[in-house]
Amino acid sequence: MIFKYIQKPSLEALLGSRDSLIYFNRCIAQMGWRPPPRTTKNWWLYYLWTLAVFFFVFIFVPNGLVMTGIKEFKDFTTTDLFTYVQVPVNTNTCIMKGIIVFFMRARFVKAQKMMDAMDRRCIKIEEKNQVHRAAALCNRVVIIYHGIYFGYLSLAVIGALVIRKSPFCVYNPLVNANDHFYVAITIEAVTVGGVIMANLILDVYPIIYVVVLRTHMGLLTQRIKELRSDVDKGEDQHLKELVECVKDHKLIVEYGNALRPMISATMFIQLLSVGLLLGLAALSMQFYNTAIERFVSGAYTIAILSQTFPFCYVCEQLSSDCDSLTNTLFHSQWLGTERRYKTTMLYFIQNAQQSILFTAGGIFPICLNTNIKMAKFAFSVVTIVNKMDLAEKFRRE
Repeated sequence: MIFKYIQKPSLEALLGSRDSLIYFNRCIAQMGWRPPPRTTKNWWLYYLWTLAVFFFVFIFVPNGLVMTGIKEFKDFTTTDLFTYVQVPVNTNTCIMKGIIVFFMRARFVKAQKMMDAMDRRCIKIEEKNQVHRAAALCNRVVIIYHGIYFGYLSLAVIGALVIRKSPFCVYNPLVNANDHFYVAITIEAVTVGGVIMANLILDVYPIIYVVVLRTHMGLLTQRIKELRSDVDKGEDQHLKELVECVKDHKLIVEYGNALRPMISATMFIQLLSVGLLLGLAALSMQFYNTAIERFVSGAYTIAILSQTFPFCYVCEQLSSDCDSLTNTLFHSQWLGTERRYKTTMLYFIQNAQQSILFTAGGIFPICLNTNIKMAKFAFSVVTIVNKMDLAEKFRRE
C-alpha cells in the first residue's frame, strides 16, 4: 500500500524516526545508489543498473548539453536559448551536490543509528505518536516533491509534443529528432527524469533529517517542562531525570553535527544557483511565444523555489526551537533545589545556549532571510539582460 507510511498514528502501527526515510530510501534504491551485498542473489544486475543510471544521468545528459551548445548554438532562437541555458545550470548543480553526498554518505548511516537511540527515550504513547506524525510528514514531503518535480517533467514533455520541439535540448548522436521525433523525446524524457530524481533526493534529504531533529528537540523541551513535577519522587530521581535530559540534548547535538558538513556544502551550492535559475526562468517567461511554454516555465519556477525555500523554513523553525529549549530550561523548577541539581542545570543551560544552526558553506546562515537575498539575484539577472538588450540582439541575429 503506497500510502501506508503517511497515515495517522494507531496503536497497531506506530512509525519510528527511521521510518521517515522509507520513501526516501526507495528513491535512492531506484537510482541505484544502494547496492546490495554480493551475497544477494543476482546482485550483479543491480550493479549494472547502477552503472547505467550513472552513465545516463552524470555523463550522457551533461555531455549532451555541452554538444548541443557547440553544434547548434548559432542556430538558436531566443526561445531555444532560454530553454537550453536553464538545464545545464541545474544539471551541473545536481552533479556537484551528488558528488558531495556520495563521499559523505556514511553520515546517513550514522544519523540513522542516532535516530534509533533518540527513539529509545520515547516511552510515553504521546511521544511515540509525535514521532509517528513526524515520520508520516517526512514521507508525505517525498510524495509532494514527486508531484512537483515530475509534474514539471510531464508538462515539459507535453509542451514539447505540442510545439514539436526538444524539451531540454540534449544532443543525441544516435537518434535524430527530425527523423524519429517521438523516440528522441522518449530518450530525452527518461534521461532527464533520472537527473530530476537525483535532484529530488538531494533536495529532500535535508528536510527529512532536520524535521526528525526538530521533533526530538520538541520532545526534549516537553520532558524539561515536566522536571520536578511529580512531588512523590525523591531528589535522586529528579537528578537522574535531569541527567537523562542532558544526555538527550548531547545526542541531538551530535546528530546535528553529523549532518552539518553535508548539508552545509550542498545548500551552499544550491543557494548560490537559485538566483540565477530564477532569473533565467523569469526571462524565459518574457520571451516564450506560446502559452504552454510559459506554463511549463511557471512549473519550473515552482520546482526551483522548492529546492531551497522549504528547508530554509525548517531551519528557521529549528532556530525558534533552540530558543524555546533555552527559555524552558531557565524557567523550569530548579530554584531551591540541591547544589548538585543546580550545578547540573547550569551546565545544561550553558550548553543549550549554543544553537543547533546550519550554515551554507560555513559562511551564511540557512534561513528565510538568506533565501530571499539569494532569490533577489534573479532581478539582477533580468536587469542585466534587459539593459544589454541581449534578447533583441539574438532576435536580430
